[in-house]
Amino acid sequence: MKLNQKITVVMFAFAALVMFTAGSAFAQKGEFSGGLELGLPMGNFGDAANIGIGASARYEAPIQDKLNWTGNLGYLHFGSKGSGSGVSASYGMIPIQGGIKYYFDKSNSGFYAGANLGFTILSASVSVNGYSASSSSTYFSFAPGAGYRINNLDFGALFQIVSDANYFNIRAAYVFGK
Repeated sequence: MKLNQKITVVMFAFAALVMFTAGSAFAQKGEFSGGLELGLPMGNFGDAANIGIGASARYEAPIQDKLNWTGNLGYLHFGSKGSGSGVSASYGMIPIQGGIKYYFDKSNSGFYAGANLGFTILSASVSVNGYSASSSSTYFSFAPGAGYRINNLDFGALFQIVSDANYFNIRAAYVFGK
């Protein structure tokens, strides 16, 4: 698939997510949250990248009692291992995903499990003695996870599966609108 086709697919998916979120926001009571993210690279990605940091936004609305759908958008920046002597690299991830959350106790409170599905834009930049190069690709991504919510605080962990750039993600968020 050519880069322009990938960009078109990502933009279409993002537009569909925004329209779905906006349409549902008027139809039912949902909540937005903003969170800080910590990404721990795994496997081959862990051999090349250091810990990532970033932020995310999530919209969450009920489907039925204890079951919610979510729309997620975030950004994480990962540094590179082995940088030095004129060489540096960095990686950026933009996950655009929709998903579901199931609360075990009661709606929007206590322990939950869920999963996200969507696309992740992965970019890499390398600089060698003043010469720079960068690349960007879009990948299908899947993220199963679990967490705990108490009042307006939401703590969660996901395992983001993104081609060969998998990472364990920890999120601490504040929920608006409760």
